[in-house]
Amino acid sequence: MSGTLSGRLALVTGASAGIGRASVDALVGAGARVFATGRRKAELDALTRQHGSQTVRAMAGDLNDGGFASELADAARDADIMLSNAGILTYAPLADTTFEDTEAMFRTNVLASYRITLEMAKSMAARRRGHIIVMTSIAAREVYRLGVIYCATKHALSALTRGLRIEFQEHGVKVTEIAPGMVDTDIRANSPHPSVQQALKVRKFTALTPAEVAEAVVFAAQSEANCCPDLIELRPRGSA
Repeated sequence: MSGTLSGRLALVTGASAGIGRASVDALVGAGARVFATGRRKAELDALTRQHGSQTVRAMAGDLNDGGFASELADAARDADIMLSNAGILTYAPLADTTFEDTEAMFRTNVLASYRITLEMAKSMAARRRGHIIVMTSIAAREVYRLGVIYCATKHALSALTRGLRIEFQEHGVKVTEIAPGMVDTDIRANSPHPSVQQALKVRKFTALTPAEVAEAVVFAAQSEANCCPDLIELRPRGSA
């Protein structure tokens, strides 16, 4: 299906690393141009150099900053596809999770994600076409030890995603939720709690790669106009 996104413009948040970066590569490989955003300018600049400035445009900033979010929504208002992927993760037992960590996860994973996604959905609705893809997690439907707060944020984001689908489908906007299981990205480096590190050491399966998740992003983006993949769940083999 290579090249089937030719002529399409995609906005990817959280594009400087992990799933976001892999998704930029996959979308470009399918023929799309990409507007990439994230907090790390050096990594975004590397993406632009890799693919060329005519193919990838980068805009660095923090989606928790309302001013930046508005500027981004205006700059990327013509995007045909949006991948809402930015998020943070701190794993720890509830008793050892600070309120500041809890607040930060809800602010970034839910509120900041929802704000930019809603703005892009409204731009798409005005044109009566577009596709929003939101990266949640298997954690959106499960609650597990050491990740309760993260699960709660993904529960909330999943509910908002389903709400966007319900309210914007009549305006020509498709909304897809992609919910991967464990993915090997740098995001876990920020969870140094001994219980978390021990749990990772004894896992009995190989985590998904960012590139494997990015394949699902392209699959959703390439769906026919009358077909909306509502929910795509991905699990590492042997993890169920």
